[in-house]
Formats: sequence, C-alpha cells, structure tokens
Amino acid sequence: MFSAPTMGMKKIMRSKRKQQQGTILDELVFEILIRLPVKSLVRFKAVSKAWQAIMSDPFFIRAQLGCSKQRQRHDPSSFLITPQVLLEPDCTAEEHAVKAMSTDIHFYRWNLREFDCSSSTTTLICRRRFPDGEFGAVSHLAHCDGLVLLPTSTKAYVFNPATGDVLALPASQRNMLRNVMALPAGLVLDASTGRYKVARFFFRARKIKRWDIDTMGMEVFTIGGGGEDDKDPSWRETLVHPPYPVQSAQTGTHCKGHLLFFINKHHQEQPPNGLLRFSLQDETFGVTPFPSNMESAVDDEDIFAQELDGELCCSYVSKSSQRLLIWITRDVQDPQWGCRYVIDLRDDCRPMASLGSMAALGSDGILLRRGNFIFRYDFEVNGVREDEIFDMSRLIYFGPIEDTVGHVWKNVAWFDLISYSESLVPITRAYRPKML
Repeated sequence: MFSAPTMGMKKIMRSKRKQQQGTILDELVFEILIRLPVKSLVRFKAVSKAWQAIMSDPFFIRAQLGCSKQRQRHDPSSFLITPQVLLEPDCTAEEHAVKAMSTDIHFYRWNLREFDCSSSTTTLICRRRFPDGEFGAVSHLAHCDGLVLLPTSTKAYVFNPATGDVLALPASQRNMLRNVMALPAGLVLDASTGRYKVARFFFRARKIKRWDIDTMGMEVFTIGGGGEDDKDPSWRETLVHPPYPVQSAQTGTHCKGHLLFFINKHHQEQPPNGLLRFSLQDETFGVTPFPSNMESAVDDEDIFAQELDGELCCSYVSKSSQRLLIWITRDVQDPQWGCRYVIDLRDDCRPMASLGSMAALGSDGILLRRGNFIFRYDFEVNGVREDEIFDMSRLIYFGPIEDTVGHVWKNVAWFDLISYSESLVPITRAYRPKML
C-alpha cells in the first residue's frame, strides 16, 4: 500500500534535488569556462579566491588545454608570429645564425579566418623586453601545449604568451664551446610524469677536431622542478650519451614525447639516414629512419621535419618529379611512412597545417610556407590561388596599447610562425596535471 511521504522524506528529496541541480550547474559552468579565451580566464582569477582556485587546479588547466588543442585541430586558424629582428640589418642569410638579434621579443596572434590579402593584420598578445646584450643569436622557436621555447646564445627562455609569463632557465657550465650560436634544444611534455622538459645539447670540448660520439652531451631541465625535493631546479646531464652529434643551431621537433634532431654527418663513416631521437620518458636515444623509398639524392638540408596534426612529417621537393612530397608516420620509434600529399610545387615549402574543409576557405587544402610567404594549396584546383598568398613582412602588426595604428616590421631576419593552442599551463611553479 502506497503511503504519502513524511516531512522528513520531503526535506531529504528537496536536498537531493538541490545537490543534483548544483552539480549540473557546476558542470555547465566548467564546460563554459574551459572554452573561454585564456585572456578572459586570467581576468576571472582576480574575481575571488574560489575562482582562482578553480582555474589554477591542474584538472581544469588540462581540460582547458584539451579543448584548445581540439579546436585548433578541427579548425587550424590560430597562429603565433614572432619577428626576429637583426641589430645589424646589413648581413647575409648565412650570418643570421651568429648575428646579434633584438632582445625585444613580440608574440603576435594571427587568425587565418580573418585573412584579407590586401589588409591582413595581427594583434600583439605578449611582449618581453630583455636588457640589451642579454643574449646575441637566437634559434627558431619551439611550441608545446601553449608554451614557447626561445633558445639563445646564452640562456633559454620559456614563455606562455597567453598568460604573459616568462621563465629564464638557469645558466649551465657544461658547454665548453663558447661560440655565438644557440645550442640545439627542444621543448616537450613527458607524459609519464605530466611535466614539461627542455632538452639541450652541449659541447664537451673547447675545440672540435672530429665530430664523433664524444663531441656532444645532453642535459635536461624540468619546468617547475628538477631536484628530488623540487626546490632546486637545475640542468642535469643524462646518463646515456648521444650516439651521434647533431647539427648546430637547430630547434628539435617534438612528437609523441620525443625530440628529433638532424644528425651532423661531418666526418661520419656510415651515418644513419634518419633523425636522432631523444625520449623524455626514459632519456634514451635512438634513430628514426627516413622513408626507405625516399630518393637517395635528397640531402638532409633539403628536408623539413616537423609535427603535423600530431604526427611526424618529413617533406622535400623531389628532384625527379619536381613536386613537393609530404611523408607522414604515426610511430616515431618504428615509423611506417606513407606519402600523404604530392603537391605540384617546385619550390622548397614546408607544411604548416592541414586545413581540411574549413567553411571559411571552401575546399580542402593545406597551409604551406615558403620563406616569408604563407599560402594555401587548394586540392580542388591543384594549385595556389593568387588572392590567398600572404607576405608576413607586409602584414600589419598591432599592439593593443603602444601601437594602435599598426606597423610593418623592418630588418627582420626571419618570422617564426607557429600553429598555436593557447593554455593556462604555468611555468613559474611546480605543475603536476591530473591526466584526463
């Protein structure tokens, strides 16, 4: 026989309904917040201690990053542009690696969806002016999960352009070759610990008589820690030594927890035909071979290696077919290369993003870069549309405060262009994300 609920039962039922409603509301707010721009989230952190605690929680940071990366994969329209400006404008391209560069670093946001070849613009999101002479030469930037690494001839710097944070990594005394070039370095996430690490080669001797296994060593810096007590972060040398020296003044390509570098084959009797691979999980080395059916006449300096859509990509212009070939592999340790794109272009280009069928752009395509030029290769017409070629040196660069009318950069050695996913990942304190 059914009996009416008592007053006590009604209170319990009302309490449960409120809890359920509160849980649904919290989940809804959470889903909204992780989709907001990082700039807005940084402002919200100042509203209250409760909001600051929510947005500083590792689980929230990881969720926001996952949402940002997914959005960029499905709609690769967000890019960072950093002009590397020469202090001595009259020098050749070969001298860029050793010439002093400006210590005034700018990060501009460029939205591919808002392109207009006649009046394309970018917006300054982060600027850091270091003291004059703090560093000389710089190398190309590296990007991982919203963090950006700037290797220089003195120190290495890690930025989070979205939050405005910057970390100058401590000096190391291991490098004995005091030259004016930036050391080969890379930035990657160690998925086994959830921590970001910078790996950097160093030279063991003041003079190099022969490039061999003893030429270089490897050191690692863990962001937000390093020592056993996490209170004394510092560079530490790896137990395993690099089996081959690598080319100087290069920035490593990160893919699936590994960094990949071009090998210096100078004076090597039988150098491997591939990339030197460094695992951040167990800090060991290996070689990732190039495609076995790649033309033997292709030199390493003609190959571009990078991450593309989460996979390792190698591209070069075939000397026989005079076409750009783009090879892809998902596995960097045991690569099964496949030629994904054959593009009717003879110029040395590098792929920046697979655009898919973005509604704003129409048909499928791939974003390519040649020097300062960015353009979309349209697979429907098998060519490049003239109205979709952008010259980064002619883009209008806006600063939100000091430069409201915009300007064009001059004396630029090169523009760093990065497919960018903004994040809240901190770089100035220990961070152990709760993996989703």
